[in-house]
Amino acid sequence: MRKLLIILCALIAQEGYARRVHASRPRPAQETESQYNDSIQQAYLQALDALVSQQSKKSKKQAKPNPYMFRLIGPATLWNSVLTQSMGIDLKTEEESTLPELGDSRDSQLLFSEAINEQLKQAYIKNPELFATTQTEVMSTSRLRSDLAQTVKNEEKLATKAEEEKIEVQIEPIELKAQKPNFWNVKGNGGLQFTQNYFSDNWYQGGEKNYSMLSLLTIDANYDNKRRIQWDNKFEAQLGFQTSESTKPKFRSTSNLLRLTSKLGVKAIGKWNYAAQVQLQSQPYMSYDGSGENVTADFLAPLYVRASLGMDYKFNWKNFSGSLYLAPFSWNLTYVNRDGLVDRYGIHEGHHAKHDWGPNVNLNFTYKIMKNITWTSRAYWFSNLHLTRIEWENTFDFKVNRYVSAKLFLYPRFEDSATKFRSGADHDGTYWMFKEFLSLGLNYDF
Repeated sequence: MRKLLIILCALIAQEGYARRVHASRPRPAQETESQYNDSIQQAYLQALDALVSQQSKKSKKQAKPNPYMFRLIGPATLWNSVLTQSMGIDLKTEEESTLPELGDSRDSQLLFSEAINEQLKQAYIKNPELFATTQTEVMSTSRLRSDLAQTVKNEEKLATKAEEEKIEVQIEPIELKAQKPNFWNVKGNGGLQFTQNYFSDNWYQGGEKNYSMLSLLTIDANYDNKRRIQWDNKFEAQLGFQTSESTKPKFRSTSNLLRLTSKLGVKAIGKWNYAAQVQLQSQPYMSYDGSGENVTADFLAPLYVRASLGMDYKFNWKNFSGSLYLAPFSWNLTYVNRDGLVDRYGIHEGHHAKHDWGPNVNLNFTYKIMKNITWTSRAYWFSNLHLTRIEWENTFDFKVNRYVSAKLFLYPRFEDSATKFRSGADHDGTYWMFKEFLSLGLNYDF
């Protein structure tokens, strides 16, 4: 590159010197212009050959004519950028344009321009007599301008000439309504199952025709504001009948339950809540003993009312979820509205109710054993100095599909405050009781 610049400077000096030496000779203008153009073309070709020989294949593609070479191959001119670079003086006036121009050191080709300025500076110092033209004179010529004489106007497109259609947009007012979150979760389950047994009159083993029906209903309404308050409500109803032709009455209850449980909890720490629970339990239909003559239970005979204060722990582990309620303070009321049944439930004669105080524990859980097998359980324990009551209800639900399922119900119970129930005249009796049924029928979750 340095050799190239020296060659170009020599050509400029030679051309300038030739013009001054032969200035006194009169020559035709056409001959002078032709010789000048030939010298410029020859200098440019020599410079291009030098660049091509020194560059690689990649650089050859980038070796394109550069407009900044004009200062070397054009007329010998005193350029402002050379003086600015050498002396740090800004020679631009307020009237000159601030746009980049030839010789302007602010151009993006700053490094290349600085190299040219350095060569021109040496020429200015060694041969000042060759430079008689200034940058202002060169830029004022008609063929070399840095500004536009006229503003270029864009032609208007046909689309813009078309009249714009006036479209009226009517915006209706928007009424914002704040929707309160619903903290309630309501779900339920209902089932209806039937069983039929038929024997002909001459069946060799004998037998009695009968029909049985069992209806089940469970509704859960739970409130949880995700902060501090939790309120769980559960209603359970079971009603089952079996027909009998040999005994009275013909319709005898096999399952008899009405139970409402309400538990209010306030968040304490972690999964523990301060809780208060109230439970009401009775049966909607009369029950009879084995002979079918004596009533053993009726609506409000008995009625259990259980109220307690304690701590409630809720858990949810994969397929196992539920709650454990520990109540150190609880009150149990047993009420019987039939005089003939008060002794059966441990109430003194002449009274219809009794009160018991003591702690109780209540465990409820649901365990999904398999995809279509679910175990639901309720365990209850209460005790004081006079009685102990234990209840453990277990329901195994075998779902065939969404609408058909089989249920196995196992219910052991212990209570030592009531009269021992005897299965026969010669039996000592026991405080343990047990109930079981297996059924197949309709099932629906909602």
